[in-house]
Amino acid sequence: MLVVLAVLALAATLGGPTLHRVLPGQRLDAAVDAVATELALLRAEAVRTGRTTRLVYDPEASTFLSSRRAARPIVVAPLRAGIDIPPEARSAPGEIRFLPSGATTGARIVLAGEAGARAMTVSRVTGAVRREEAGR
Repeated sequence: MLVVLAVLALAATLGGPTLHRVLPGQRLDAAVDAVATELALLRAEAVRTGRTTRLVYDPEASTFLSSRRAARPIVVAPLRAGIDIPPEARSAPGEIRFLPSGATTGARIVLAGEAGARAMTVSRVTGAVRREEAGR
């Protein structure tokens, strides 16, 4: 029994710092997945219903808000978020709109934290979301 406790203590000592580094990466990946999934759902809803849909970033709350009724707010804190919307899109700051054709206002979203940064580019023509490491 004492040997088992000693092994567990050793594992916790060695594994703790590793776990501390892994969690921020998982948090970043989960946030990127959540935002990318919501963007795809918004595009599909716009095409299906024939109505414009939107995702808006609220920087004060570090939250993405969707126009879908069933959608929950996507809180990205403690990550930092940057949203670049093309000026010709004529959108409100932080607003990405999907049109009934599937096209969108376009955007580049960057989420960053301890584990690095990930970017998502939303195509203006197709509404498709491309994920990449930020800085590429």
